Amino acid sequence: MSITPLIPPSFLTSLPSGIWSGEGGLPVLPYLPGQDIAVSKAPLWSTQVVRAASGRERRTAYWSYPLWQFELAYPVVRHRTSLPELDALWEFFNSLEGQFAPFLFVDPTDCQVPTSVLLDASYAPILDGSGNPVLDATGDPTGYSLGTGDGATTTFQLTRPFRSWSEPVYGAYAAYVLDNNLTAGSYTISGSEVTFATAPAAGHALTWFGFYYFGCRFLQDDLTLDRIVLDLWLGQSLKFTSLRI
Repeated sequence: MSITPLIPPSFLTSLPSGIWSGEGGLPVLPYLPGQDIAVSKAPLWSTQVVRAASGRERRTAYWSYPLWQFELAYPVVRHRTSLPELDALWEFFNSLEGQFAPFLFVDPTDCQVPTSVLLDASYAPILDGSGNPVLDATGDPTGYSLGTGDGATTTFQLTRPFRSWSEPVYGAYAAYVLDNNLTAGSYTISGSEVTFATAPAAGHALTWFGFYYFGCRFLQDDLTLDRIVLDLWLGQSLKFTSLRI
């Protein structure tokens, strides 16, 4: 599947342009200027509740983390030669064959693990003369915990935090790993997993920072858009759900 990435204008988002090219061969849902700022987003859990005649309940939680349900609206979608937003949206939906194929979603308000490491224009860490990251003066964390080395484990899961709770991410962009707040040894990132060439030393705190994606599929096989005036179209609802890794 080859879908030409649609890079949103800089006035719409300050995210790095490379994030819209996707990861792992999956395309990213276009972020259009006419997209409604109001977005519906909800976690969905799976719980079985069995209630006895006495009123007592037995509850079984089947998932360790939720699926996320999204709904977007497009009050204005332009259809011009120089602004082919309608074509881009239909190309994306039809190339994925509705609910069939997965894609990546960037939520501009929920897509980054922050860091106190100074970053250059490409969002890569700025390094000192010893090759270690330069920190700002805030004293904030350098990233989010990836785990603790034990001298044997080489693969770790990237997760994103919500205060004291966290869940795995589906994929990452411009992600960097630190070992005891210093540049980590050789590693690769595939999807949401970090694999080190050599296991980090026992007791070493591993952290990461960067951007992440939601892996998703559409919840509908149709995409209705209405022309409101010449070259301007309206899409009232586009629903999709996140996916398991």
